Amino acid sequence: MIEKCQVFTPSQNVIELLDAAGYKRDLYGKKIIENACGDGNILVEIVRRYIEDSLNNNINLDKIKEGLEVDIHGAEIDEQHYFKCLANLDEMASSFGILNVNWKILNLDFLKQNFDGQFDYVIGNPPYINYRELNDETRAYLRENFTSCKFGKFDYFYAFVEASFKSISSTGKLAYLIPNSLFKNVFAQELRGIILPHLVRIIDYTSHKLFSQALTSSAIIVCDKKISSKNFEYKDIKKGSTTVIQKETLDKKWIFENYNFESEPKRRFGDYFSAAISVATLFNKAYILKEFKEEENHVCVGRFRIENDLIRRGISPRSLNSKKSELIIFPYKYVNSKLVRYSNEDFNKSFPEATKYLCNFSEELRNRKSDKNTKWFEYGRSQALAHLNQPKLLLSTVVTKEVKVYELTKDCIPYSGIYIVPKKELTLIQAKEILESKAFNEYVRAIGINANGNSLRITAVDINNYRF
Repeated sequence: MIEKCQVFTPSQNVIELLDAAGYKRDLYGKKIIENACGDGNILVEIVRRYIEDSLNNNINLDKIKEGLEVDIHGAEIDEQHYFKCLANLDEMASSFGILNVNWKILNLDFLKQNFDGQFDYVIGNPPYINYRELNDETRAYLRENFTSCKFGKFDYFYAFVEASFKSISSTGKLAYLIPNSLFKNVFAQELRGIILPHLVRIIDYTSHKLFSQALTSSAIIVCDKKISSKNFEYKDIKKGSTTVIQKETLDKKWIFENYNFESEPKRRFGDYFSAAISVATLFNKAYILKEFKEEENHVCVGRFRIENDLIRRGISPRSLNSKKSELIIFPYKYVNSKLVRYSNEDFNKSFPEATKYLCNFSEELRNRKSDKNTKWFEYGRSQALAHLNQPKLLLSTVVTKEVKVYELTKDCIPYSGIYIVPKKELTLIQAKEILESKAFNEYVRAIGINANGNSLRITAVDINNYRF
């Protein structure tokens, strides 16, 4: 997790961040904190501005040194970066002839401190860490202490935004560089509710990635505690456009595109079809067979032979796009179209060879965070299994230029992407036409979360909520 915290803000974006906050003049006596300061590249620019502005206001160097020790604050959990930050701040101050500053930079976890209402400015670029990468202890602490992390698969930066918002004074400002997934991620709804009343500006880099390591693009949000307005300014960096967004027009997801949801037809996709996430084995290495040899009654994988009755075609959007053949072990059966689960005894007796193969991964399979009552040889999640034994469609959760929809037979088992099955009246052919339409593509452009470059990430819920 620490490694993820070591991605620092590009210098140009430091300038944009401070400018967006209005940290430009009359800075003496204004308390500011950068609460995940790393090596101090944001704080160094803060100190430079503070000193130059103070000199322009005829404040002498002794007074400026006192001000630096009172007004400039930082927090960094990593000791190595903490000391590097102090050295960088010393270097900046000494270039103006100011030495031996007693910096208020703290080597601690900002999320475990109480700075409520103390600062005129809170500036930051929080760690970009998703839910899967958080350990159980961190997850539990965040759930217990932050409203924005009470539910679902929250990101680490939610807590930083919430804690920063609380630490602003009643007339203070927050300027934060965050993943723009904040605007549309279903689990960020609580956080959006926290910041919206005082949100005054968004600078959205949309598909332009500032950090090569990050899977999402970034945006600057600016909140002003003394302002509670009905609208805010939205700037799209890629388009070079600035618009005023009425807050009351924002729904659960914040949509800034010109997609007109009010004029949508009334038929909801999810009323006629079911879009759902594909199966989750929670250990694909054991179940997905990429290198194999098919025989009459078995499939050979290395030194193991797996019974054919347990084998299905394994499908993912990537394998279909690359036309690569894969198999999947399917440790279930369907009787009269209903899913039947094997007992441990029946599975071992019916599939002794497959049992030997899976036993090779027994430790990993038993240590998965599986559904309750899941047997060791079964998939970790079972929610997608009931409706799979029928013809279906498959599409990727990531859309680049066009929505690619694949037709699957009932025997295919999708292990990645979103699959579609019919519910009533309309056919899969009609579903495919809807999903490949220009109108649906425009909807994806509006509703999707920036993933990589021009790619957008969508969810099964997004598809079910589409109206046609």
